[in-house]
Amino acid sequence: MDRQEHILVVDDEPSIRFFLSEELIQAGYRVSTAASGEEALARLQQEPVDLLLLDLKMGGMDGLQVMAQVERLPLPPEVIILTAYASLESAIEAMRRGGHDYLRKPCRREELLASVERGLARRRKALRQQQLLRLIADSARRLQADAPLPEPDPPSVPRFLEARGLLLDREQQTVSRQGRSLPLTPTEFRLLRALMEQADRIVSYGQLLRETHGVDGEEREARQTLSTHLWRLRKKLGTAPDGRPYIVNVRGRGYRFISGQDQTR
Repeated sequence: MDRQEHILVVDDEPSIRFFLSEELIQAGYRVSTAASGEEALARLQQEPVDLLLLDLKMGGMDGLQVMAQVERLPLPPEVIILTAYASLESAIEAMRRGGHDYLRKPCRREELLASVERGLARRRKALRQQQLLRLIADSARRLQADAPLPEPDPPSVPRFLEARGLLLDREQQTVSRQGRSLPLTPTEFRLLRALMEQADRIVSYGQLLRETHGVDGEEREARQTLSTHLWRLRKKLGTAPDGRPYIVNVRGRGYRFISGQDQTR
């Protein structure tokens, strides 16, 4: 430990306080004493205590009453109950209420030091857990402080795209022309969707490759990859009711979907 562990001996008998404090000081612990429960609680408010050796039967506030107050502390010390044989049942009740151990008076030195060391081992573990929880909470606060502001939700995309008797359903990934389903492949569907989303605009081969395959490529490579798919798509679509094709090639630049608002052939 980085600091000397602190033990508070609470007993209204001076001889018991002297014996216990001397044995614990010789074992290397820092020891304070209190002659009553009231004095013990006052000391606990003044400085941290790792372990409490607490007499069960005292004048004024008894051991169980002291324990009830100790339990309210943020990180209460471990408690070892000191008891005479006649009050053994009360000592067991104190154990149920959170006591670490109990010792019958008078106790042997070996029993005392073994029980104290077990209690302090529990105390060290509790302190480590508290430190870990504090570190986790601090890290969470720092992460929250450094987190970027949430991005606004993207504008909602309409489910359907429609033009000149052609209906594309994004969710179902289907296309119909004048109410009749068209059997498009997944690549053909993605090509048509990309062109309809940018209707009346020229879409380059590179843009179409990103939309259909999720990769970037040079225009020549993209044209070679997509030319067959585009030819089949245009053949399946045919001409609209107005007699014009849905998709036109813009030589050397890409393709364009005609929505009907643009009268250029």
